[in-house]
Parts: sequence; C-alpha cells; structure tokens
Amino acid sequence: MESVYSTGQDFPKEQRQEPGESSGVEVLKADTTKVSSYVAKSKLRRVDHYSRMALLAAGRALENVSPAMVSRQHTGLIIATGFGALNSTFSFLDSYLDQGDKLAAPTWFSGSVHNAAAAYISICYGLTGPCLTVSQFDLSFASALLSAQAWLNTGRVDAVLIGAVDEWCDVSGYCIQKLNTHTGKMKGSFGEGASFFLITRETDTVPAIGFLDNIYLGRDLIVNSPDMDDIIFSPCAAHERCNPCSLENNISPDTRLRKRVRAGSPTDMGMDVWFALSGGGYTGEKTCCIKQGANQMFGSVTAIKAH
Repeated sequence: MESVYSTGQDFPKEQRQEPGESSGVEVLKADTTKVSSYVAKSKLRRVDHYSRMALLAAGRALENVSPAMVSRQHTGLIIATGFGALNSTFSFLDSYLDQGDKLAAPTWFSGSVHNAAAAYISICYGLTGPCLTVSQFDLSFASALLSAQAWLNTGRVDAVLIGAVDEWCDVSGYCIQKLNTHTGKMKGSFGEGASFFLITRETDTVPAIGFLDNIYLGRDLIVNSPDMDDIIFSPCAAHERCNPCSLENNISPDTRLRKRVRAGSPTDMGMDVWFALSGGGYTGEKTCCIKQGANQMFGSVTAIKAH
C-alpha cells in the first residue's frame, strides 16, 4: 500500500488471468495475530477474521487514550463497511445450501451480520454510547463521518470511535475476474484491512495526529486545491474507469494528485485518511481524500496533520 502514497499509483503492473485460474491480482491480507494483545484469547474463540481486524484496529486507536480525557460511557461507535463479513456470509450460505435451514451454522450466521464487529468492539472495550454500522459501498466512510459529525455537533456524545473495515474472500476474486473479462487483464492490487480513529470536537489542545475538516458527500465536488498539499483520489471499486472530475486541470501546480489505478476496497478512503494523518507515506500537512462512488457521487474529507 505504500506505493499508493509514495508514487501515486497503485501497483501499475498488469496481470493476465485465464478462465478457471485463481484471481490474477495481488491480494494484500491483514495479519490479526496481535489482537490478543488487546482482547483476551478466551473472548476470541468464535470471532471471525473480519471482526478480529476491527478489534485490532480499534484497540490500537484506544490504547493511549486516558479515561480522564474521554469517557467510554459517552463515546459512540460507527463502523463503515462496503461488503461486511464476506467470508462468514458465504460460509453461512454454504451451510444453508448443504444442511438446510434447520442445520445452518449459527456461528457463521452471527458473524455474517453487518453489525457484529461493532457489537464485539462495544463489549470488549466497554463502549456504551450509541452504536451504528454504515454500509453505503464506496461512500460508506464519508457517510459514517457525516453521522459522527452530527453526533458531536448535537452533543449526543463526547467522542466517536469511527472505523472502516472490509475483507477479502475468494468470491471477491471471482467477481473481479468476471468484471474484467472484456479485457482479460488485471491492474493493481486488492486487499483488506481496517482503520480506526477516535474523534472529538475541536478543542484548544493539539490532537494526537490531526484534524478532519470539510467532510462532503454529493455530486458537485469542489476541492480548494490551492490550500492542499496532496489530493488522493480513489475510483469506484466496482468500475474500471476512473473519472477524477477534471482535477488534473484545476489543481494548483503545487498540489500533488495521487490517483489509484484501481480501488483496493470500498472503504479504502478510510485508509487514505489514516495515511494522510500518520507518518506512513505522507509528506505534506494538508490533503484531500476523495472517493468516487456510483452515479457520479463523490465523498471527500480534508485531513490536516497536527504540527
């Protein structure tokens, strides 16, 4: 993933896939072995890979937060996902087809529910504020940010733990293959992962990593590029064509446009924001992360790195 932010291109090599082969793309899988550092192993027995990714990322976001600074009783939780727990969902469907409705696997069913990851996080980390899972495919993360902003502005919560989670499964590879049969070629990489942020209202104190500003969801995308150091543009995950809304012709010469060849997941916007605010691969101070959705919809958020 570093190549997206260092070169502006997401694995530009092409890979040809013949019928019947596995997906001809480079798959980036997440390692969740360190989740046991945050959650007791006894509580992880029935937790699937999707929820483990969420638990690990949420634990890292919360590990240095003092209880005196943020009360977990007044902390909300919002998870953004495009597909949900794909592996659990298809495993449950397989058990239903093989065993019938009376003997379908209940564990796989419970894991397939989109809100399962949020439930695990709330229980394991003691978050008793409002809990929500947003699924709006490519625009899930932008929609979740708007919901978090509304919660904070109305005083419903003092802080919001917000995360983006999506996972890879073999069905994803099959679908990608079918979407590319017109060219027979694959470009880029596809992967999975989770990125979490603990956000609060703006205060006089300097935040741990930065600010989120100008959150937008709609068709009339306006980017004030002279004030930007970087723009990261991620195309729609379900379509090959990338339409960066003529950003190349309108941005300032001093603004760098990093455009993915192909989207890695519906919620890769969350990872873009994480990289913009963290030390990994980001060299500027202010960046606009843009995600293209269907029907010429766009989501964007300006990330300002703390000094």
